[in-house]
Amino acid sequence: MIKNKIHHSVYSIFLPAGLILAFLLYWKVNYSAELKNSNLSDIHEKQRGAHVFSIRDTSDFQTISDYNFNWITVVSWGYQNDYDSPTMRHHSGDSLMMRSRDSSWVKRIELIRNKGYKVFVKPHVWISDPSDDKWRSDIFPSDKENWKLWQKSYRDFIIRYAKVAEQANAEMFCIGTELSQLATSKSQFWQDLIKEVKTVYSGKLTYAANWHNEYEKITFWDQLDYIGIQAYFPLVNLKNPTTEQLTKGWDKYLPNLESLYGKYNRRILFTEMGYKSTASSAIRPWEWAEKSTDKEVYYSPETQANCYKAFFESVWKQDWFAGVHIWQLRSKYNINRAKKDLDFTPQGKPAQQVIAEGFRLD
Repeated sequence: MIKNKIHHSVYSIFLPAGLILAFLLYWKVNYSAELKNSNLSDIHEKQRGAHVFSIRDTSDFQTISDYNFNWITVVSWGYQNDYDSPTMRHHSGDSLMMRSRDSSWVKRIELIRNKGYKVFVKPHVWISDPSDDKWRSDIFPSDKENWKLWQKSYRDFIIRYAKVAEQANAEMFCIGTELSQLATSKSQFWQDLIKEVKTVYSGKLTYAANWHNEYEKITFWDQLDYIGIQAYFPLVNLKNPTTEQLTKGWDKYLPNLESLYGKYNRRILFTEMGYKSTASSAIRPWEWAEKSTDKEVYYSPETQANCYKAFFESVWKQDWFAGVHIWQLRSKYNINRAKKDLDFTPQGKPAQQVIAEGFRLD
């Protein structure tokens, strides 16, 4: 009898404790899983990235080591002839050659990760023979039959590189870049594609929407981890602007970006942003120097540097902002080109130090 009372007393003491322990373990597991899958897990470390081309071996990191990057973006390419082509292609040769190329991609991503960087795999579509100044934002197959064909070829392209990203443990993958016409009018296609990508890839997902007439019209942001924007927002309408003028230029965009973050509960990621080293680079930031509509293109590394200063003073510090992936750097950049190069690279120019210091503040 005494033994039974003791047993009952011990049981009555330890049962609640056991229940509490079980609850705590359940809460910890579920909270950890939720945290891993949410933007809260990386809220204190913004993405400090750049599109870096030509990385092949360990020596290729020398020219980018001083920027305080923690991410490197790698771009895979698909091709089609024109904006209304029925298909796009992403490989040539037999399946053995394709596997070899995928293996090379995996090794390259693993090399980057072994050097301590996180990797963003970002497929782009290139139009080889565009008509009427069309580009990938205008891609739209001409009829229903061609739309079916295009969907299949694009789906093969994206799933291929999602598998590569998964095999190499890349931290983030992009399901599309600047396909404005399709992204804003074919929502169901993208929703289905996102579901399929998630069956082969377990990392973070985003889509890289054009800054103009696209990102605010997309309806599938809540199915991705970040609202991705190709951030070539025009800031001023004058040459050689000051940092103050450029910072003020961001004021007209910040409320809309914050509102979009609130609507979808997804932080804003600039999947691409860059400035040429020209006096007019903030007027039409997306425009390549060799295709500039400006009749007189002047070299101005100061303007490029001021553009980055304004970005760090206005956008970078926002709580809803998840980070940026700068366009572009070259692993084998020749520093002697800096004084002649009108292009987007900040290498060997004042913007290089601005970026390094801006990223150091995080």
